[in-house]
Amino acid sequence: MRRLAALLLIGLWSLPAPATELSPAADRLLWCGSAFYWLSTDAYDSGNDAEGDQYGAWSDDLAARADLLLEADGRDDSAITTLRDDYDNRVVAEMGKPGAKYDVTACPDLVTPAP
Repeated sequence: MRRLAALLLIGLWSLPAPATELSPAADRLLWCGSAFYWLSTDAYDSGNDAEGDQYGAWSDDLAARADLLLEADGRDDSAITTLRDDYDNRVVAEMGKPGAKYDVTACPDLVTPAP
């Protein structure tokens, strides 16, 4: 019986640690980056390439900064891609609706000013 308990403990100890919760900063960067992605898509679809380029650049900026935070938390490329896909799906469903996690009009505050 002790042997079985020891084997179970060893087995549990060798399991990968669960991913840590996202920091509020990473959460907001991912959410707003996804929002800008969808806004850029809408702008391009409407024929407004300049606006699409702007939203696309903002999305890329926020995504890169979120990636740095996620990598610092120990997430690999696969986990980051999965998180981004999850945010893209959630954001497109909630953006502009009551109860959305963030107000998309406040997202430009996160954008790093161009040099």
